[in-house]
Amino acid sequence: MSFQEDNKALIAVLKKSFSELRAPLEASIQIVWRGRDEPPDAQVILENQLLQTARRFVNLREATDQDKQSYYEMICRSFSLACAPDVFPLPQRDDFSPAITDRFDRTPVAISYLEVYDRRHGSNCTDKFRHALFQFANLVIKFDGQITVKEERELSRFKEAIYPQGNVPKATTQAANESVKPLEATAPKPAEEETLPSLEELMKELESLVGLENVKTEVKELANFLKVQKMREEKGLKQIPVSRHMVFYGNPGTGKTTIARLLAKIFRALGILRLGHLIETDRAGLVAGFVGQTAPKVKEVVGKALGGLLFIDEAYSLNSGGGSDFGQEAVETLLKLMEDNRDDLVVVVAGYTEKMDEFLASNPGLRSRFSKHLHFDDYSKDDLVKIFKSFCDKADYKLTSEAEAEIAKVFTTLCATRDETFGNARLARNLFEATINKQANRIVSLVEIDERVLSSIEVADIPGAADLKESGVKSE
Repeated sequence: MSFQEDNKALIAVLKKSFSELRAPLEASIQIVWRGRDEPPDAQVILENQLLQTARRFVNLREATDQDKQSYYEMICRSFSLACAPDVFPLPQRDDFSPAITDRFDRTPVAISYLEVYDRRHGSNCTDKFRHALFQFANLVIKFDGQITVKEERELSRFKEAIYPQGNVPKATTQAANESVKPLEATAPKPAEEETLPSLEELMKELESLVGLENVKTEVKELANFLKVQKMREEKGLKQIPVSRHMVFYGNPGTGKTTIARLLAKIFRALGILRLGHLIETDRAGLVAGFVGQTAPKVKEVVGKALGGLLFIDEAYSLNSGGGSDFGQEAVETLLKLMEDNRDDLVVVVAGYTEKMDEFLASNPGLRSRFSKHLHFDDYSKDDLVKIFKSFCDKADYKLTSEAEAEIAKVFTTLCATRDETFGNARLARNLFEATINKQANRIVSLVEIDERVLSSIEVADIPGAADLKESGVKSE
């Protein structure tokens, strides 16, 4: 069986991922590039990174130079890369000078570009690229069914180069073969003197949130149902078995994490959860890069969440790697732990609607575990104005009537051109921060600055089209 046939599903997923990353990479290059020559092409950067990664790991194989070249060409054909002839032999890492080996371990330039894009758009393209690139390296290195000590060491170095410091699992044979310890609850207990909010206070907090009317209704109905079930339990009446795990659908910045945190406290007030805390994670927090490490990693996260709510953002990315990836192992481990700890754990999976539907269909046991599905709509223009004003109130700023009318116009324009990258509440926060920066620049040189001047936001402080473009916000 050929390389392409054996890894068809994973190759398709990775090609799609790299293709989707080209546009944000291109946009970021245009923003950052300051060279005299034409900026580099995003596609060329991506292709060069894949070619460099493929050569690096193919060169570690215990094979003849001819076999290495043949395998390298198969990889290039599978990913539509221009393949140079006679690439091998290449020197081994130990044969290079320290200056050259240091270049191997530098963070890829694409990551630096995408980090700029993410900061401006509130997206997570950098993590998607890290995951896809590391999966690509795994694909190259695992085709012969084994990982040698040399390959494992080089894969560990590679991961340290592409992931942030302190977020890299240790890649040792001992860790890979270590037995999984029994699950233990590791969440800290609340202090005895801590005053916990009542159910009534939490429902008032829910009602005070801007927008989310359908979500508020669903949460109130769920709370009422669970409250009645608790009463029936106290009276010795039969309970209706129902899963408490939930699916949140929606775009970024629509309040999914806020509602999850509030739900954890509501479940605590109802006596359903012991602690009512929230543990937030994603694919990087659950999926390891080596055999035998994913299940312990999932157990560690679930152990921290016991007694509370585990919120898994972009949960669909868990099954994005196909059959050669450890994401499915994470899902299967999670399903078992959800069943084993169903009375002491609530799991919420979240992400885009279409992708979450695909995720739930990827495993026969997934959909049945999640009985409640909440859809988070994008905020309206009026909602975004209210959110913007709430940021002002919390920071002791006041909008003039003219400034409020101007920010409403800005949100009207932005809402008219929104797509799946629209930041919603995150966008409102970014605009608020841009506004107070403009305000500071306006008043800093004034002769007299009193409390009214310091707290007043005027029309001149509201970001215009040029300011929005500078901030990376699409306005047309």
